[in-house]
Amino acid sequence: LETGLNVSVAGIPKTIDNDVDYIDRSFGFTSAVEAAQAAIRSAKVEATCNLPHGVGIVKLMGRSAGFIAVHATLASGDVDLCLVPEV
Repeated sequence: LETGLNVSVAGIPKTIDNDVDYIDRSFGFTSAVEAAQAAIRSAKVEATCNLPHGVGIVKLMGRSAGFIAVHATLASGDVDLCLVPEV
């Protein structure tokens, strides 16, 4: 396929899981964490509206890494327990 053209190619990983070691933040990770925080807030509202000490369970997206769950949990402040697949 060599035609003598001076062309450079750059590969950009596209994953919302933020599980690529060579970059700080992948495309879509921030918006995925924001969506996860909205789900956590909704679960908290539903849990506390029905019972004073209700429990809300949220299952978040992610292929095999728990980066979205961990970042959303730490940013939320309302979560008591976070289970991640790596553990």
